[in-house]
Amino acid sequence: MEIIFAGFGGQGVLTSGLITAYMAMKNGLETIWSPAYGGQMRGGKAFSLVKFDKEPIAEPVVTELDVLVAMNQPSLDFCSDLKEGGLLIVNSDSVEKDAVDENKYKVVWLPVNDLAQQAGSVQSANIVSIGALIKLTGAFDINEAEQILCQFFEDKGKGKFNKFNVAALRAGYDAV
Repeated sequence: MEIIFAGFGGQGVLTSGLITAYMAMKNGLETIWSPAYGGQMRGGKAFSLVKFDKEPIAEPVVTELDVLVAMNQPSLDFCSDLKEGGLLIVNSDSVEKDAVDENKYKVVWLPVNDLAQQAGSVQSANIVSIGALIKLTGAFDINEAEQILCQFFEDKGKGKFNKFNVAALRAGYDAV
């Protein structure tokens, strides 16, 4: 599976990719995570590519993009890489409805900012998108994903945020 998380620096798209890659790795899959960001970290264009498969992955480039998670309007530039019929998860809090060709892709509009706020932390909007991704693709078991998510943040010394992160993951999962 090939996924791009795209947005502005500071929206957590690099972390979303890293968490998703970590989940894939913990599930025994071959995994690549490739982050990219502009010269200015916060506010600049940022994205991360995640590829995982049961078979070895030859290179960290987009060959057939299955999923695009677009956290803002400029992220829709990556639609040119998204295969026809691919999954496009759009942050409806930041993207205008008429900006997407809904006939070409399976489009899911999700108010990730609002859902994150309701879960207790607007900073966890990126985690909301992972929950939606899990539900829509069936890539991971949600209960295992919760445990892996908590372990990810524990390992980084940020376990105190696990309550909000789990709530955000579930909010995204339950919203679709």
